[in-house]
Formats: sequence, structure tokens, C-alpha cells
Amino acid sequence: MPGNKVHTLKKLQSRKGNISAGQVHPNSRRAKQLQRVQLRDKKLQLKNKVRRSTEISKVDRHVYFVQALPQESSSISLPELHQLVHDYIARNDQEAQELATERESRAWRKKEGKSKRELEIDQQKKEELSEYRAGFVLPDLTLATNVFLCRQWVNPLPNSATTPNSSLKGGDPNFLPRIRMVRLSSEDKSIVTVAHEGAREGQWEAGQGELEMDDGDEGEDGSEELEDDD
Repeated sequence: MPGNKVHTLKKLQSRKGNISAGQVHPNSRRAKQLQRVQLRDKKLQLKNKVRRSTEISKVDRHVYFVQALPQESSSISLPELHQLVHDYIARNDQEAQELATERESRAWRKKEGKSKRELEIDQQKKEELSEYRAGFVLPDLTLATNVFLCRQWVNPLPNSATTPNSSLKGGDPNFLPRIRMVRLSSEDKSIVTVAHEGAREGQWEAGQGELEMDDGDEGEDGSEELEDDD
């Protein structure tokens, strides 16, 4: 019956006693139950691993932008925010160039294709360029209040409940919902839309919602155009 279906090894063992794959007949009903439970556990472990990896990548990306902000700046302009995105997408260009130079220096012996690492960098850059065209989400560093929250997130300060010897770790994913996120696009650098309001939802001052620059400012951010590497 559907209501009697066993999903966990612990539940299966509680019903059937302590069992393992070597203790049951390979064609028995109990063996099939055990195989099904073990397969489910493996799928859940893989799913959790992928979720955790995605979460870490997202945190690392946001931390990059906060740390790239000059320490003396309480906020930056929209063109400067676009420049940070350019710098982020091009962050591995120097490594890719060094790997290509090493590969070409060995070409006199045997022509080599791109290394695994070079292919990884190329693919990553193509994906991020595509994301930038569609809409690249990052912390809103044009607002001083949000910059303060971002820095508090990356470098948390001790509080009364924290002992002097405790180690404070920044980048807690649970803090991210408090941070205002915006979406930028390389297709129209004059527009930035709010992707997530953050802790001050509905409390931002007039003019601090969706931003739009004058037409005369478009294209004057001084940032270099990024291209896909073939």
C-alpha cells in the first residue's frame, strides 16, 4: 500500500531489524526496499551538494562586489557599478592569457588544444556575459545605507552576546535577504531594476527605487566592452 512505503534506511531497519545489503536475498522484497532507500539517499545527497555549491557560488559573488568597493567610498555611481561587473566577468582573463602563453610555448613540440582550465574559464565567461545581457543581479552599492548593510554582512562586528574569543565569520547566507539587490544589463546600461528590496522594503527614500540615467550619460561610463573568447 502507498501509505506503507519506506523512504529511509532507519525506518526500514526499525521495521525489519538491523539489515544490510549482504544480509538479504538479492531478489527478495526486502532487498528491493533497501536498494530503493539507498538510491533515494544518494539522490538527496547529490541534490544537497548541488544546492550547497550554488549557495556558496552566490555568496562568493556578492562578497566579491562588496570587497571591490573602495574602503573610503560610502557608495558608488551606476557607471561605476557596471564597471565592477565588467571587472568581475574579466577576473580570470590574466590566468587564461598565462595558460595560453604556456601552451603556445610548447607548440614547437606538439600542437596542443586548450587545457581543461582554459575551457572552464572560457565557458564561465560566456555564461556570465549571457547573464549580464539578460540581467546580472548584485548588491546595490549606489545606496550608502545598503553599502553599510553589505559591509556589516562581510565583516560582522561583535555584539553584546558575542564573547571576545568567538570567531565571527562574514558572508552568512541567512543575512542575504536583508540586502537590497539590483539587476543590471549590458543591453541598456542606463537602467537598473530592483531584484530584491531587502530589509528596508518600502522604506527607501523617493528616487531610490528603480533608477534611470539621462540619455546623455549612457555609454559614458568608461568601461571596456567585454567579448566572448572563442
